[in-house]
Amino acid sequence: MLWLLLPVLLWVYLLYRARRPKARPWAGVWLWKRGRARRFRPRLDLRLLFLLLGAALMVLALEDPPLAPSPLVLVVDASASMAAREGKGTRLDLAKERVLPLLERAPEAVLVRAGERPEAFGPAPGIALKEKLLALEAKDRKGDLEAAIALGRRLLKAPVVVATDGPPPPGVEGYVGVGSPRENLGIVAVAAGFLALGNGAGRPLPAQVEVGGKTFRVEVPPRGYARLQGLPKAFSARLLGEDALPLDDEAAFGLRRLGVDYPRLPALERLFRLLDALPGSEVRVRLATPQGTPEGPTLYLAPEGGSPLPVLLTAPHPLLEGVALLGERLPPPPPPKTTPGPGPGGVC
Repeated sequence: MLWLLLPVLLWVYLLYRARRPKARPWAGVWLWKRGRARRFRPRLDLRLLFLLLGAALMVLALEDPPLAPSPLVLVVDASASMAAREGKGTRLDLAKERVLPLLERAPEAVLVRAGERPEAFGPAPGIALKEKLLALEAKDRKGDLEAAIALGRRLLKAPVVVATDGPPPPGVEGYVGVGSPRENLGIVAVAAGFLALGNGAGRPLPAQVEVGGKTFRVEVPPRGYARLQGLPKAFSARLLGEDALPLDDEAAFGLRRLGVDYPRLPALERLFRLLDALPGSEVRVRLATPQGTPEGPTLYLAPEGGSPLPVLLTAPHPLLEGVALLGERLPPPPPPKTTPGPGPGGVC
């Protein structure tokens, strides 16, 4: 907007000069002109000065961003969808390109990576966070924008700008939208001998999947799913061809027996034999109430029945992430069956 400053000032000056009142001669005017020609002193026109000053302030007020940059909380979506191809790079690359000038100008800033667990950098001068911004990667299953915005506001009281490929979150001062609708196929679920494909397009798409050296062809319905069954229990799969998001084109499934350290009680021994667990120390099982952060992945079993206790400190095993066991109740086992025998009362 600064390029408008000189044209506006010139326009105000010319408009003012064009509307000056015409000179009207009166008697003895020639004496006044003669005296003025001998001692000409320019007079300050306060009305013109105030008009030019007001026009200049109006143009400067329209400047965006303002001449004095303000502190900034910058939230960048790091969900997997930001890794989708967009132009010559990805959506995340496009977001970095658009928000980098804002970050560099900020005298103080907080950068928040909005993944499954928000991660903050700063407060610090915006230019000092440039490398952190350029090093961000999009690989999380989802981006918790709400938690990221709350974290940024706790660290710095400043306007919040969010860069995402989703709709603008409510209550933020700035929004940088990236991404355009793209057709994408992806592997959305795997299990023993099973694989599911998802189609985000509005039309059916053919898919070719390579599993264990074999290629399977299947048509995936629009905004729907297709299944491949009868696969090996452990396998690796890859979608052939190119689409918008390479991140969901490969997957693998395998089974591994966990080593469990548990109290040697008959009921627990039967339970972990049914689960096909091995003796070991990967996961510990304790009959107790947790009193602090466990040293490693630990499953606590209540010593006795009662109301579930809230547990806030956890250290899960990677294979147990997403498995919610807190407050689960198992029905009591049925009484043992009795068979008639030769003893008294027919019970042995």
